[in-house]
Amino acid sequence: MPTSGNPERAAARVARRCWVIALVGLPVWWLLGLATVVPLLLAAVLAWDLWTRRRIMLPAYLGWWLLFLVWVLLGAITLWQQAPGAVDDGGSGRALVFGYRFGWYVACTIVLVWLVNTTPRQLPDQVVRRVIAVVFVVAVTGGLLGILAPDFAFTTLAERVLPGGLRSNGFVATLVSAEASDVQHVLGHPEPRPKAPFPFTNTWGSVISLTLVFFLAMLREATPRQRWLAAPILAAAAVPVVASLNRGLWLALAAGALGVLVLMALHRRAGALIGLIVALLVAGVLLTGTPLGSTIGERLDNPHSNDRRSQLMVATVASMTEGSPVVGFGGTRNVEGTFTSIAGGATPDCPACGVPPLGTQGQLWLVLFTQGWVGAGFFLAFFALGLRRTFRCRTTNETVATFVLAIFLLQLTVYDTLGLPMLVVMVALGLVAREGPPGSYARTPRPRDLVTVAALSGIGLTSGAVITTRHAEDLRSSSVTMVLEPAASHLDARDLPTWGGAPRVDVTTAEPATVDTEAAVLRSAPVVARAGALTHVPVRELDDAISITAPPHTTVLVLTVTLPAVRDADEVARTLAEQYLVQRRDLLTALRDELKGRLAAELARTDRNDPAWAGTRAYLRTAIDRLASRPVAAGEVLRTSPVVDATQGPMIGLASGAGCGILAGLTLVRLRRGRARSR
Repeated sequence: MPTSGNPERAAARVARRCWVIALVGLPVWWLLGLATVVPLLLAAVLAWDLWTRRRIMLPAYLGWWLLFLVWVLLGAITLWQQAPGAVDDGGSGRALVFGYRFGWYVACTIVLVWLVNTTPRQLPDQVVRRVIAVVFVVAVTGGLLGILAPDFAFTTLAERVLPGGLRSNGFVATLVSAEASDVQHVLGHPEPRPKAPFPFTNTWGSVISLTLVFFLAMLREATPRQRWLAAPILAAAAVPVVASLNRGLWLALAAGALGVLVLMALHRRAGALIGLIVALLVAGVLLTGTPLGSTIGERLDNPHSNDRRSQLMVATVASMTEGSPVVGFGGTRNVEGTFTSIAGGATPDCPACGVPPLGTQGQLWLVLFTQGWVGAGFFLAFFALGLRRTFRCRTTNETVATFVLAIFLLQLTVYDTLGLPMLVVMVALGLVAREGPPGSYARTPRPRDLVTVAALSGIGLTSGAVITTRHAEDLRSSSVTMVLEPAASHLDARDLPTWGGAPRVDVTTAEPATVDTEAAVLRSAPVVARAGALTHVPVRELDDAISITAPPHTTVLVLTVTLPAVRDADEVARTLAEQYLVQRRDLLTALRDELKGRLAAELARTDRNDPAWAGTRAYLRTAIDRLASRPVAAGEVLRTSPVVDATQGPMIGLASGAGCGILAGLTLVRLRRGRARSR
């Protein structure tokens, strides 16, 4: 590292200025489409400042976070592995998203370490809190903009200069756009949900709840005039907070208010406690007496996404546990269909009808799915130890960090908090860490320790590869795409006019079969049994080998059969499709014959001599003739995909083995150092 004085002082001055500009200038970066990029650029400046220092102090519990970062890197190995219950549609976009997420994790780490190594004399605590408080004011302003001008949007500079390939990526397009709100139908009618100056509505909710803690802490050190100026800001914040329909934000604020009450009671500050209770009661009365109160009640009466979130959570944890419990899958995975239909999906009228990718709808589920149980353990251990360090609330910094961490942990199950929310948490932890007790200075690892860790990680990697290869079954997969013909239909006799008071004929038709019903027919025992007999595949094995999907909102079925390489997956898939179409034709024929019989029975009950029945009899005869003359068509095979290798690759085993080897190596190094110190 460079050790000369002037470069270090210059780097420190530049870093401090850039830190303030990067956060205070958030509205400008949003208008330019750079709001999610500037913090990453800031991290590079802060890293250069750290590089110019003679020594770098690390927080005592940072090791857990560094282990988590190692697990994030291991996820790059499993990024293109197939996850159970997910769609195998991986492309270069996964690498792009992985790089973005890892960049933010590293940026948050650098901010924490830089703040710990920047003394209060160089960057006072009050300045740090004021900078984060400014972010709160910016979020409130953006929320008001989203409510007052929900359609506000324009093309940013970043959108103009990005290559077309990147602009076409939905994830990138969201990050560089400038939109004041998302208009959603949460309550059954269009409602603007503010998000400016952030890319997502939930990010706005997370940031405003976390930065509110810094804003309130700043008021403790403010002059009476400044406190009076803060009152209208807090009152204005209530409007977008309620109108956002963000239950996670409401829960965080309620928990924070309860925490303040408990803290004041513990510190026996009776006057402040009574004042806060009165203020909360007055605020509650004011809210219930305005349209904001009815909005809250209406939102609580419309849970909207509860079922989908819980089903997605179960599917996420189950897929990760079955497929890659140690290191996860490195990134999220898309799901085909919905939880109610294999042919379901989002539509222009119902964009929320689709299923979000596995590993979304909450930072905890993202970490679990992308880094596995072990990585999630490191992640949670870091923040839990931070909360353990601060929960006594002996100083302003400890109090701020306690509330920020509590809100952050509360939001993990509902918000994707990677980004500015996590950076705010790191700032709170950094302020506490530089109060003491001191951590340890970073030092170059000893060659012997590096060799130990590298050797054991290599052994683990090799072992994982050998075990995976030895136990991996050689599988082949073949897919058949079929388009289904609708069932035979006729004009409903109830829609025909009657003459002379003749009664209407009551002939009802069965509801059309759904794609999910057709999938059940395909997997039915007669179909599987006949296909198994023709291809000499046991019924149980064939039943386990079948996978059925459907493009959203179509009558197309995609049958996929995955079998050991010793069997002909292509022949089995084609035979199974043929037997299904035969079974479907027989069912449709039976339905047609039943309908013809009911129509004939109705025709027999009419009076042929009564002119009033002439129209009805003509209709019934026409319907019977049409059903009799129309051949029954079950559908046809559109295409048969080539056989592909479906053997699970060794990457999950490699990454899991390498991770276990790294942990073993670090444990051995730590034990060796402990023995050396005890001598």
